[in-house]
Amino acid sequence: MSKAHFPVFGLLAALFAVLLGTRAEAAQPTYPRQPVKLVIPFAAGGTTDILGRILAARLGTDLGQQVVVENIDGAGGTVASETVARARPDGYMLILHAASTGAINSALYPNLKYDMRRDFVPVILMTRTPNVLVARKDFPANTLAEFIALAKKNPGRYNYGSSGNGTILHLSGALLAKQAGIEIQHIPYRGAGPAMNDLVAGVIDLMWDNFPSALVQIRAGNVKALGLTTKQRSPALPMLKTIAEQGYPAYDTNTWAAIFAPKGTPAAIVARLNQAGRATLRDPATVKRLTDLGAEPLGSTPEELAAFRDQQLDYWAPIVRQSGARIE
Repeated sequence: MSKAHFPVFGLLAALFAVLLGTRAEAAQPTYPRQPVKLVIPFAAGGTTDILGRILAARLGTDLGQQVVVENIDGAGGTVASETVARARPDGYMLILHAASTGAINSALYPNLKYDMRRDFVPVILMTRTPNVLVARKDFPANTLAEFIALAKKNPGRYNYGSSGNGTILHLSGALLAKQAGIEIQHIPYRGAGPAMNDLVAGVIDLMWDNFPSALVQIRAGNVKALGLTTKQRSPALPMLKTIAEQGYPAYDTNTWAAIFAPKGTPAAIVARLNQAGRATLRDPATVKRLTDLGAEPLGSTPEELAAFRDQQLDYWAPIVRQSGARIE
C-alpha cells in the first residue's frame, strides 16, 4: 500500500470518531426524561398541599414533563422527609418543605434520622403564606388589644386550638403569649380542619390557622380575624392588621414552601429545577391563583434558600424549647 493512502485513512478515522462522538452526545440523557415526583409531607387538602398542586401543575409545563404530587403524611412530616432524604439523587423525587418540616421539626424531634443541612439540597424558595389569629364570632374581644387585655385580667381562662403540638400554629400562639405576657391554654387537634370546626361551633375561643384555609371562614363571617402573623399585610385581606403593627414589632411567623432535593443531586439538575421554578413564579395565571389564596410568590437561588433554611433553623429552635413542646 502506498504512502499516499495514509492521509485518506486518517481522514476517514477522524470523521468516524466525530460521528461516534456526536451519537454518544445525542445518547446522553437530558433532564427530565420522565415525570418528576413532588412529595407533599402532609395529607391532601391542607395549605401546603393546595399550594403544592398549583406549583406542580405549572412546573410540569416549564420542565416539559409532568410533575406528580404524592402525599406522604405521618409523624408531622418526618416520614416524608426521611423518604426523600434516602431517595436516589437523580432529580426525580423532590420534597416541598414547609416551615414545620423544614425547620421546626429539627428542634421538635430529638431522634430524627435525617439532617436538614446535611441531607437535603436547596432548590428554590417558592412561597410565603401568613398565619392568622382568629376568634369565635361571639368572642368578647374584637381586636388584638382587647383580647390581650382580657387575657391579662383572666389568666388561663381562654384557650386556643392548633393543628397539633409543636406545629407552627401552636408555636405562633406560644410566641404571642410570651411576648404579650399572657397565659392561654393550648388545645392541640389532629389537624387544622377539626380545630376550625370547633372554633366555628364555639367550642374553643381562638385559633391560629394558615391564612388560605381560614380566609373562607373569615370572609363568611363565621370567625373574626384579630391579626396576621407576618410583618406585612396581605393583599387578599388588606384591612387586616398584622400582630407586629398592633404593638408586637418582633412578632413574625409564616408558613413558607420551598423545594429541596436529596443530597448528591447534581448541580446541573438543581439549576434546571431552579430555572423552572422561577419561570413558574413569573406565570401570571399561577401568580394570581397563589395571591388569591393569600400566598406570596417568592423565588430564590439555591444559595439564598440555603441561607434562609439556616436562619429558620436558628429562629425556631429557641421558640420550640421555650414552648416545652417535644415529640419522641
